Amino acid sequence: MTSEWEAVIGMEVHAELLTQSKMFCGCQVVDSTAAAPNSAVCPVCLGLPGVLPVVNREAVAYAMMVGLALHCEIPALNQFARKSYFYPDLPKGYQISQYDYPLARNGYIDIDLPDGSTKRIGIRRAHLEEDTGKSTHLSDGTTLIDLNRAGVPLLEIVSEPDLRSAEEAEAYARQLRAILQYLGVNTGDMSKGVLRVEANVSVRPKGNQEFRTRTEVKNLNSIRNLSRATEYEIARQIKVWESGGEVIQQTMGWDEARQRTVAQRSKESAHDYRYFPEPDIP
Repeated sequence: MTSEWEAVIGMEVHAELLTQSKMFCGCQVVDSTAAAPNSAVCPVCLGLPGVLPVVNREAVAYAMMVGLALHCEIPALNQFARKSYFYPDLPKGYQISQYDYPLARNGYIDIDLPDGSTKRIGIRRAHLEEDTGKSTHLSDGTTLIDLNRAGVPLLEIVSEPDLRSAEEAEAYARQLRAILQYLGVNTGDMSKGVLRVEANVSVRPKGNQEFRTRTEVKNLNSIRNLSRATEYEIARQIKVWESGGEVIQQTMGWDEARQRTVAQRSKESAHDYRYFPEPDIP
């Protein structure tokens, strides 16, 4: 990174919780890389008409453990909401998540940096939701959908934009993964998708306090890829600004073969998801 610029990075980490059953039904949580496709599904996680969700008590307990380990407040009230978007591996056409009233909020994590110093990174929120199914895209253009993962308890941990380099993002991810493993709520196996990290990246001139347009680098499946993708995206955005262009708010993917980020789709804002309180969960 050139000395005239600094990165502004916030992290979103999605951790599947190690419960025996799914978030809102009694289906067994299975290894999506080993079990027969669509073998651990029921009318609830298939999103069939007339079914009702029931909250997994153990998932709530695990999520509160994580919140306390991250020095968060655990509010007396938390509320589930419907997050509407349409994608083939989301059978209901919406995801049960949390928005205005998350399970945990206003925490922090201390990370160790390569120079021996420690830095405190704010945790904005940690909220419960259900995972989506899994899409497999074949070379002939066919897409296969496996809904075994749909409905698995998922904890999304959102940091404040306090990270300033790819090295800090890597240190944050390693520390958070270690905490989740120590608590026994997640295996930390990123290769199987049970822990997925996403980096929200923007850059600004050093000394400037404004937040510029950010991109979200999605579904990074290793800490090494997180570091490389973040480093590349920082350099790409600096080049865009220095050439007189503007960064577009969009979702990026990491092309490991070409070692570069690639645009996937325009990035939604919160109002695009049409959040409203989940009427079936008190």
